[in-house]
Amino acid sequence: MTGPYDYPADPTVIAQLLFDKINANRLTFRVPVESVMIGDQDRIAATPTVCIEPGDKTRTLSGVSNMTTNVFIIYVLIYHNKVQDNQLTRMEVDQIGYDIEWLIHQDLQLTNGGAPNVIHGFVQGHESGYTYKANTLYRTARLTYTCTNKTSLPAA
Repeated sequence: MTGPYDYPADPTVIAQLLFDKINANRLTFRVPVESVMIGDQDRIAATPTVCIEPGDKTRTLSGVSNMTTNVFIIYVLIYHNKVQDNQLTRMEVDQIGYDIEWLIHQDLQLTNGGAPNVIHGFVQGHESGYTYKANTLYRTARLTYTCTNKTSLPAA
């Protein structure tokens, strides 16, 4: 039997919801995204690529018997490497990040057209930088997505 608070307390489920939302809209961004992947990748086959990396989960009792509040952190990693002016690549990575942020903020409960999956969620941080993967330098951005849901622990 499932109820309104029986949604899994699993960061990979939330990562999959973000993947579905971003992948469905990746070609509508100001800079279209070539691929979206679950989990960070050792090798980036095409750019720009977005990787959805499940992060931390914390669980606290909600004061009601067997109810917990779960807080998830999911990282959205953007990789871009193009033979062009570095400033333009930086701007393109940031544009992708802001477009993803806007997309996520249009659906704070990650309903994806159905029942709410989270109580609320939002992009908490947006960091720019560089990283090396397989001896290739990539311009990067990391979005930190934080969301909350509630679950029921099994009755003893």
